[in-house]
Amino acid sequence: MFGIVSVTGILSLISNAARAEEAGDLVAVYSGASPAYHRAVLSDGTFKPESYAFGEGGDQGGPQNDYTIDRFKFVDIARVIAPSLASRNYLPCDPKDPRHTDLLIMVYWGTTTGTDRTSSSSEYQIAQSFMPPPMPPPPPPPDGTGGTAMVSDPDTSGRGAMFAQAGAIKAENDSAQQMSLSMTSMANHRRDRLNSENAAILGYADEMKQADGYAMTALEQRRKDIVDEVEESRYYVILMAYDFQLLMKHKERKLLWQTRYSIPERRHDFGRELAAMTQSASRFFGQDTHGLLRKPLPATNVILGQLKAIGVEPESKK
Repeated sequence: MFGIVSVTGILSLISNAARAEEAGDLVAVYSGASPAYHRAVLSDGTFKPESYAFGEGGDQGGPQNDYTIDRFKFVDIARVIAPSLASRNYLPCDPKDPRHTDLLIMVYWGTTTGTDRTSSSSEYQIAQSFMPPPMPPPPPPPDGTGGTAMVSDPDTSGRGAMFAQAGAIKAENDSAQQMSLSMTSMANHRRDRLNSENAAILGYADEMKQADGYAMTALEQRRKDIVDEVEESRYYVILMAYDFQLLMKHKERKLLWQTRYSIPERRHDFGRELAAMTQSASRFFGQDTHGLLRKPLPATNVILGQLKAIGVEPESKK
């Protein structure tokens, strides 16, 4: 089940561009639109208004407890997002008559589980513990002097004994090394899987595919930057806009546009940055970015509107 919510009241957003100059304050934005989705443009160059209702996609969680995002409920997120939608002429529907609503905008948010510290994870530490220490140099063979006597069996004396001991140590080390390599391979596989999942959530999937071809080229640093961003834990918000009329009349979901935007978890507070990251991404609502973009994160002040529930729609099976 997801609640359908309308936002009413005064909606405004004030930004301060000076904040955008702070190092590292960039929001990654990926937006895509269906070829069938077209916004009419008015004579003054602005988009024709479209009405929407919010749908609760939900908190997708994160790797650990984080008060800066855990304290936010759906209504809190919706209130902050509404002003940026209004800036693009996406306006809340009439809660008394939702029959003429254009869009259902599903809202998802959460924190990805980054893999940038896997070198210190338990999996890698265990794998490293299996690596054998370097073999010490073999002792000199006994020569019958200094109180060291030769024994009669050449297989258990002199170089024969030394080679037998070295062979046993090598076999043991090979087994331990193989175990270490196997566990490292498993950890790398898990890391690659998490990276792929995070890339899909954040809108980095196409960038990651392109980055594979940057290795050992002049764009190697570009590849590293992309991988580093995917491997760090990130706060994200996903907006998915569906045809409301088609959903209400035929129970059919048709995705018209989606926007995914995120910032690094490190050094940031989700509650403080949500309005800024949404404003930065808002110019692409309903449009196609043709790939991933990085935009400055401005400072914002938001005057919140009032939310009113207009009904509940059962979640369809995907």
